[in-house]
Amino acid sequence: MPKHLSAADLLETTISVAAHIEAELDEALAEHRLSRPSFNVLAALQAEPGQTLNQRALVAKVRRTSGTMSVRLGRLEHAGLIARERDPDNRRSVTVTLTAAGLELIEAARPTYDERSERLATALAPQARAALSEHLPAWLAFFEPDERLAPRLGVAVAPSAVAARMRRAVGLSQDPGVLVLRVKPGSAADQGGLAQGDLVVAAGGAPVRSIGDLDRAVRSAQTEVHVAVLRGADPRELTVRFD
Repeated sequence: MPKHLSAADLLETTISVAAHIEAELDEALAEHRLSRPSFNVLAALQAEPGQTLNQRALVAKVRRTSGTMSVRLGRLEHAGLIARERDPDNRRSVTVTLTAAGLELIEAARPTYDERSERLATALAPQARAALSEHLPAWLAFFEPDERLAPRLGVAVAPSAVAARMRRAVGLSQDPGVLVLRVKPGSAADQGGLAQGDLVVAAGGAPVRSIGDLDRAVRSAQTEVHVAVLRGADPRELTVRFD
């Protein structure tokens, strides 16, 4: 009978497996002078009609932060693998397009990447591979903030570590939670009474220890979510209703 790992051991094992997989895939791409993140950018563009994506959509598709993506796109552009240009109708919007050189490179690297991926996956029994294919997307979705969070709730927040430093600097308690940095006027959060500087400590009846916790509470809410905050040192209970 297989031994069931504790939650901590399961996570540590998963991290170790992921590190090995990442190293193997990077090694496979090295002969094409590509890193895995750069490969993913080129592959994402290759899959799009016209091989073009809005930069914000590209960031979301390859699961990178806008800061790290900006540096990577600059390098790929310098190498002639992508081209970027501003939307003439919206100067804040940037489109990213795969160049002929980028297409040639991704087409050359793809068979190598796919062959190594398949070889690594053969270490799993067919039943285990099927189970992972079924359950891993749901596990990933547990961690990844939904892009609808900000529009639906209408706030920008700082993570718990940042919140603790900011509250400590003004002499407030360092309770775990996420700090509201901005509230969009007229948003659900605004109408529900959330304010800049509020520390969100619970939402939907569950503690909020991370931005992901808040995201999951908002995602699972139907028409409203109950939010507990610290406004300065004063606890408050708020109800945020969604249209």
